[in-house]
Amino acid sequence: MSSIHKVIKPRPILFRYRASSFFVFWTAAVGLFTSTFVHSILFPLSPFIVARIRNLDKGEWTDHAKSTAITDNIELTSRDTGVLVSLYAVGLLAGSPIFGWLGDRIKQRRLPMLLGTSASMAANLLFMLSTTYSMLLVARFLQGVSNACVWTMCLCLIADNWPRDQLGSQMGKLVGFYPLGMMVGLPAGGLLYSELGHEAPFIASMILSAIDFVMRLVIIERSSAPAEWFEEDQDIERRDNASCDSTEKVKNQVTWLRLLKQPRLIVSLALTSIVATVMSAFEPTLSLRLAQEWGFNAAGCSLIVLAYMIPSIIASIICGKLCDRYGTKIVALVSLLLATPSCILIGVPSSYHGSFWPLVPILIMGGITIAGCQAPVFPEIAKVVDNENGGDANCSDGLARSYSLFNAAYGVGMCVGPLAAGYLYACIGFFWLCTILSALFFCFIPLAYFFIGGDTLIIKPTPVLEEPNVSCITLTVSELNIKK
Repeated sequence: MSSIHKVIKPRPILFRYRASSFFVFWTAAVGLFTSTFVHSILFPLSPFIVARIRNLDKGEWTDHAKSTAITDNIELTSRDTGVLVSLYAVGLLAGSPIFGWLGDRIKQRRLPMLLGTSASMAANLLFMLSTTYSMLLVARFLQGVSNACVWTMCLCLIADNWPRDQLGSQMGKLVGFYPLGMMVGLPAGGLLYSELGHEAPFIASMILSAIDFVMRLVIIERSSAPAEWFEEDQDIERRDNASCDSTEKVKNQVTWLRLLKQPRLIVSLALTSIVATVMSAFEPTLSLRLAQEWGFNAAGCSLIVLAYMIPSIIASIICGKLCDRYGTKIVALVSLLLATPSCILIGVPSSYHGSFWPLVPILIMGGITIAGCQAPVFPEIAKVVDNENGGDANCSDGLARSYSLFNAAYGVGMCVGPLAAGYLYACIGFFWLCTILSALFFCFIPLAYFFIGGDTLIIKPTPVLEEPNVSCITLTVSELNIKK
C-alpha cells in the first residue's frame, strides 16, 4: 500500500524543455564551442600577449598588436610563448584522469561541468588582469584543467542520453563544434585584440562562459533525475539501455589498465598525440613566421590561420563518413601520406621568395590532412570500449576513462609541441621545424597499417546482403501446390 501512496516529486519548471534531447545536445555543444573559442583566441595572440607583459615597464606602450611587438626580441618571445602554450597541456594532463574517474563513478555531470566553466572564467579574468608572466602561466594552466573537464563531461553527457547505435552520429556532430569554435575564435580574438585592446578578447570569452554556465545550471539530466518524471516519455526504455546499470558496472568494470593493454587504443592515442604536437607547434611559431617575414599584426595572423581551420571543419565531416563507409585504416593511411609533404611545404614560402599567398593553399591542404588523421581516433576508441564490454553496444562502462585518455594524449602533444617548436624555431628556423614535424607523420604510417582498424585490411569490405534462396522458395510453392 505504501508504494501506491508514494509521494511523487513535482516536475521542475520548464521540465519538458530542460530535459529534452535538443537542450541536452546544445548544452554539450555550447560547452565545447566555448572552451574551444577561449583556447583558440590564444592561437595567434600568445606571442603578442607575452610581448605586452615583457614591455609593461615602458609605461604607455602602444605597439602591443603590431609585428614589432614580437620581432624586437624574437628568440626570447619564441621561448616564453612555447612555455606559455605548453602550460595548457599540463593543466589538461592534470585534469583528465580526475574527470575521467569521476565520469565513470557519478551519474550527475552538472557539478563537474560547473566547476570546469568556473575555472575557464577565472582563467579569462587572470589573462585580462595579468601584470606578470607567472600570472599568465597560472591562467593557461586553469584553462587546461577547464577543457579537460568540458571535453570529458560533454562527451559523457551525450553518451548518457543517446543509445549506442546513434552515438557515432551525435558525437560526430558534437566534435564538429571544436573546429567551429576555432574558426570563430581565431579572427574574433585577433580583431578584438588589435582594435579594442588586450582586454577585449577575454571579456568576450567571459560572456560566452556565462551563457555556458547558465545552460549547465538549468539542465535536467535523465541519469540523476527521479525516474517517474520521465514515465510519460515513450523512449524511456531506449534511454535506460544506453548505459550499464550500477550493478553491472561493479561486476565488469573497465579499468585504466585494461584499456591501456589494447594496442589498438595505444596507437590511436599515439596518433592523437602526434596531431596535437603538430597543431600546437604551429600555435606559437606560425604567428612569429608571419610577423617576421611579412610584418603581419595580430589581426592579420588570426585571419590567415582561417585558411587552415575552415577546410578542417568540412574535412572532419567528410572523413568521418569515409571512416564509416570504408573503414578507419584507409582514411588514416591516406591522410598520413598527404600530411607528410604538407608539413614540409608550410615552411617553404618566405619574403625572399615573394608574397605570402602561396602559403594559403598549403595551409588549406594542411588543415584537410590533419582532420583526416584525427577522424579515425573516435571510432577506434569506441570500438575498443565495446570490445572490453563483451561487444555490448548498450554498455558504456569505461567510456569516460577512454575519453580522459584521449584528453591526456592530446595534452602530451600540446605540452611537447609548443615547447619543442619554440626552441627549434629560434635554433634551426621554421623550415627545418616543419621538416621534423612531417617526419612524425611519415614514421607513424607503419603503426597505422598494422593496428588501426583491428586488422591489416586496408579497406573495410562493404557488408553484402544475403540474397534469398530462390530454389527453396520455388520448392515451397510447388509443395503447396501438391498439397492443394
